[in-house]
Amino acid sequence: MTDSQKKIAKWLVQSVRTGLLDEEFTIEWHPTAKKGLPKAKLSGYRGTEEELQSTSITLSSMQALISNKLIIYSTLQLSRRSYVDYTCSTQPRLNQINKYNLTGNIYTAVDNDFNSPDTSFVDYLTPLSNPSDFDEALTKRCFPILATGGSDPILWDSAVRTAGVILEERLHDVGAISDPSQVGRSLVNAIFGKTGTLASKFAVDAEREGYRELYSGIVGTFRNLSAHRLIDPSPEEGGAFIIFVNLLLKKLEDLR
Repeated sequence: MTDSQKKIAKWLVQSVRTGLLDEEFTIEWHPTAKKGLPKAKLSGYRGTEEELQSTSITLSSMQALISNKLIIYSTLQLSRRSYVDYTCSTQPRLNQINKYNLTGNIYTAVDNDFNSPDTSFVDYLTPLSNPSDFDEALTKRCFPILATGGSDPILWDSAVRTAGVILEERLHDVGAISDPSQVGRSLVNAIFGKTGTLASKFAVDAEREGYRELYSGIVGTFRNLSAHRLIDPSPEEGGAFIIFVNLLLKKLEDLR
């Protein structure tokens, strides 16, 4: 895309975000008096005429945005006597009114300055920024602790300890272990050992053993440590632990 086409895309996004233009708008294309060049008459724009003219919207620039899937359009009027409404795949023509819609791609392109790498993967590496899909027990018991100071290691210590308790309680629940004295690695072995309560869930013995080692490891490395001493983890360490516990809780739920 050319710089002028990118400029128009940025202007469209900015106009929508500032409330000067709706995501769906129409442009009436008709020849100018000079050399029959196309002139754009944009409806619904709530800015000044000077701002609109400075964007220099052209037929070819809008087609470039369409080709790059930044906008879509349909033809509303082919002539003064003929009205249709259908999605077009060809070049928009003069003497017609087109309805345009911004797509999600145009926002991504503008925000990424058109050539920056796609960093959407960061959202998946930092799921605490969007905890809507987190285990309910974690959201109810851990997040309120952190809401009073997300950078305080003391609060993360409490949240990590609570997450460990939630994991152990879930092991009792999913593993059908009613004895409250069963804790730590002994609890994990009672669930994922060769004769454990969930041993029948695994068709491959190596997979069962993998679960036993995974949960035994997290209990021995993190749960027991935070249960017996103050560790005051950094927000990065505490967040990583809670994210991992969330994954472990989901894996347990899948075994019900």
